[in-house]
Amino acid sequence: MAQTQPALHTISPEPARSADDVYIAIKDALADGQYGAGQYLREEQVAKSLGVSRTPVREALRRLDAEGWVETRPNYGVRVKAWTLQDAREIFEARLLIEPYLAGRAALAIGASDIARLKSLADTMLDITQRPSTSESCEAWFAANGEFHAIITAAANNARLDRSLKSMKETPLIKWTFDTYSDEDRERSARQHVEIVLALEQRNAAWAEAITRCHILAAEKAVLDRYDREHPAP
Repeated sequence: MAQTQPALHTISPEPARSADDVYIAIKDALADGQYGAGQYLREEQVAKSLGVSRTPVREALRRLDAEGWVETRPNYGVRVKAWTLQDAREIFEARLLIEPYLAGRAALAIGASDIARLKSLADTMLDITQRPSTSESCEAWFAANGEFHAIITAAANNARLDRSLKSMKETPLIKWTFDTYSDEDRERSARQHVEIVLALEQRNAAWAEAITRCHILAAEKAVLDRYDREHPAP
């Protein structure tokens, strides 16, 4: 009797063509949590899902392994990396070293159009906190927050640090942070965004650095508190 084959997971409705397209498609699927921690990614299935050969898939998985998204197990294959408490601590430690510094640099260089956009995004996030939390509102928050911080780090004019920070903030752990937030956490975060904009508008580098540091520390506390709740000490 023929065995029923499992349905292939379709990453994108449009077939990816270039090696970069394949890399981005798989990375986006990982960031969105479409694959669970520890799940194996089989080249043949991923390639068929994307409508490409196995070669660009193999190349993409090598890149994702180097970036820490997946891990290769000899004789077993490539599986989605399971993020640990130590991963969380390391990412927040790195953010605390880089992000406040870039915010301070941005305060001295950011343009009026960027300030206006930041105000709009901060207002959007504040408005979201006034409505019941839904999956749609969380996605809207995540998108607005991502653009908000990307504008600031880009305005600091340090491309290498900006790239390093982006690679850390693209991990599934960052999205998990937002899913962790309570309504009170989101409201506090929204108020901090407003204060960051005020510091940038005043060209006050020390203030921008200080409030950005507080912003990151609050996010870290939310993540660690959730971990403690889900992994109580014996």
